[in-house]
Amino acid sequence: MTAAGYFVDASDRDTTPTSWSRAADQAAAAILRPATIVAGSNGVSVAIRLAVQHPSLVRKLVLLWPARTGDLRLDQQLPAGAAHLVAGDTIRGVADAELGALTLPVAVMASEPENPIHRRSTALRLVTLIPNAVPIEPGFPEPLRPEFRAQLDSFVDALIPHL
Repeated sequence: MTAAGYFVDASDRDTTPTSWSRAADQAAAAILRPATIVAGSNGVSVAIRLAVQHPSLVRKLVLLWPARTGDLRLDQQLPAGAAHLVAGDTIRGVADAELGALTLPVAVMASEPENPIHRRSTALRLVTLIPNAVPIEPGFPEPLRPEFRAQLDSFVDALIPHL
């Protein structure tokens, strides 16, 4: 579909992949030409893996509400067989060294308000680790939060310069 002159493909994805690398390979199979990839929450892991594994397919990354690693209390609540999905340094499924090796433009938005999985500090750390990363300010609530709908126009306005 097109919106404001952009082609948008919001395909369904496997929410518990066997690995982030496999999820990135599956996403790559659906990309017809180099694209700006917009991803949120755990989708940030897939988007970054996509840029690492298939750099010729990714022109830019727009990373929204990145899901962090390292909260034992939250990680212990995962379903059996899903613990591999929270492994990583700053971002699930990605080593910080891989973030530092990215050379493409990246924009990162924090969740406002933050929550235990989507912390502002995670978004700011990505901006520090990725050489060509910039923050998208202000942050916005995630779409599932009731206050998102009232901020939708401002949210889209904040994204457009980064697409």
